[in-house]
Amino acid sequence: MKAAINLGYVWRAIKLAAPVVGGQLGFVLMGTTDTIMCGKVSNVAQAAVGLGSAIYFLFFVIGMGIFQGVTTLVSIDDGAHKRSESKKHLIAGLYLLLPISLGINLLIYASTQILNVINLPIDVVEHTQTYIRILLWGTPGMMLFLLVSAYLNGLSKTLPNMIVTFIALVANYYLNDVLIFGKLGFEPYGFSGSASATNSSRYLLALLICAYVLINKECGQLLKTKVSFNLKMTVRHLLQIGSPIGLQLFLEVFAFTASFIIAGWIGSIEVTTHQNVLNIASVTFMFITGISTASNIMIGNGFGARDKDHIREAAKACIFVIGIIEVLFAAAFVFGGEYLLKLYTKDQEVLKLGIPLLLIAALFQLSDGLQNLGLNMLRGLKDVKVPASIAFICYWLLMVPICYFLAIPLSMGLSGIWWGFVIGLSLASGLLLYRFYKQYQSIQTKW
Repeated sequence: MKAAINLGYVWRAIKLAAPVVGGQLGFVLMGTTDTIMCGKVSNVAQAAVGLGSAIYFLFFVIGMGIFQGVTTLVSIDDGAHKRSESKKHLIAGLYLLLPISLGINLLIYASTQILNVINLPIDVVEHTQTYIRILLWGTPGMMLFLLVSAYLNGLSKTLPNMIVTFIALVANYYLNDVLIFGKLGFEPYGFSGSASATNSSRYLLALLICAYVLINKECGQLLKTKVSFNLKMTVRHLLQIGSPIGLQLFLEVFAFTASFIIAGWIGSIEVTTHQNVLNIASVTFMFITGISTASNIMIGNGFGARDKDHIREAAKACIFVIGIIEVLFAAAFVFGGEYLLKLYTKDQEVLKLGIPLLLIAALFQLSDGLQNLGLNMLRGLKDVKVPASIAFICYWLLMVPICYFLAIPLSMGLSGIWWGFVIGLSLASGLLLYRFYKQYQSIQTKW
């Protein structure tokens, strides 16, 4: 392989990634808005919204992963100069929309019943269950948005998703204000009003993104093009690609959720510190998600075109950009960790515990970035089953047990959890990048 980086590919990766990062930021701000505004109602309401959102998201990512398979399949069709055939994957997704929404809602609802048997305050449990029951009505709208946005991503149209997300963000703020506190003639619904505002914002997202597809000239032409295909086979193909992605996302989110349980066994101040440091690290992850999505699209284009040079240059460009991003954020964590943490808290005990963790987080986000990139590059090659198995082994057979062993039996506390992250994700990133290298070698032989 040539060592030089093709700047044309770097620029394309950044152009594709930037709107994805903006869209991620929009969703983070929506959640932050809900939490802050419900905090003005009561501490119990704020706790219920935070806990309810976490439980909802844990299962929601399964559907998100399935529809990310649409991005892979559409990008491959695009690269193969079969752009006009790409709508078959959108139709397959629409066919799955309601079954997936129902299945996810059943999983979320069942999980809320577990709250009745664990040691949580009764009022928090009741408020959380009420909040989630309302959120369930918004699942089909959000799934429709994810499906259509995945289709557009596959066509290399990432900007519309960001624009509609920020429109929905503004709408979500005003809807929260009206429904939580009772304005414009509405009754004050408190935290329940926040759930209704979230649902309304989700259906607005779906409406706006669908409107774009119908109004956009190119998309309109693609939808009008007659395509002959076997619906059953296309649906099965989407599930074969998307289901392992959904499983991998679930395993990853669940593993980080487990880390909060381990932190809770150490102490309440440790949970707060752990949350704050993860919040800081999540800012890096938005950039990682953007470049990783770009890698999926670009490598999918190359795979569809059977262009091994395109795949190589796209992979090198995305690894280069991820490396630059991670080095910059690592420097920020090392040299500005105290300032970053003070944006979240002034509590001296949290600062004392959290600042050393940011030094470990500097290594963590490098491993996390490379493993996420590796997963997405492999998705571009339609390689999803083995990566999901690697994720299970690294997350649950290694990372979570190591986090527990270092934190509790070895009494390393929070630093043990974070070193567990570094070990598990470093192994995952190494295995996934090696897997991509071997897959690329195989392609060179076959093509």
